[in-house]
Amino acid sequence: MSLTDIVTVLFTAYITVDMARYLREGQLKKDFSAFRTLKNYRWIAAILGSFVLIAITFTIGLLIYQLGPLARWTWLYLLQNPAQPEAQATNLMTAGIKIPLFALIFFPLLALNIPRLAKREEEVFRHRIRSVPQAITKSIKFGFIHAIVGVPIAFCLALIVPGLWFSYVYTKGGTRLSTAWHAIYNYIILTAAFMLLYGLPLLSQVTSPQN
Repeated sequence: MSLTDIVTVLFTAYITVDMARYLREGQLKKDFSAFRTLKNYRWIAAILGSFVLIAITFTIGLLIYQLGPLARWTWLYLLQNPAQPEAQATNLMTAGIKIPLFALIFFPLLALNIPRLAKREEEVFRHRIRSVPQAITKSIKFGFIHAIVGVPIAFCLALIVPGLWFSYVYTKGGTRLSTAWHAIYNYIILTAAFMLLYGLPLLSQVTSPQN
């Protein structure tokens, strides 16, 4: 087991305990209440808008990622043994869904915690935004805070885009509305990641002809 693997396991264990503890505190209903701001057409706008936002963010991230080693850099590379193949970029927050069987516990835990995690980021990076310069500054901070969990520089830069959009949403409906948008954005990414890791391989096995 490499040092990167050890850090990933320890972080996953920590976040799992933290998320389980949150469920015991009984705050779930309060944090999910942010979705009440999405009435009627706002649900459709948030879902469709999040799909577009994700497509733009990933396109920008992938384009920047191709620019060279600096764009691909993550602090997790500092833990890499030079004799080993180049480590793949990851996000420590979602690393748990890559662990077979354990993912069956981690995925629903993370899903239930998404509104809380989105709310926490919105309170830090969108609260009291009153001007475009403030939105830009906080969005840059929002993008690069993801470097802490191992996100490469390219995608930290790309995440400035949703940061700016959530800032705009905040000016229209406050922290609760921006939290609802942010949570839906994260739900779509989490679901897509889970389907790519497990859904599509399972479907391929089920539909493949028997020898």
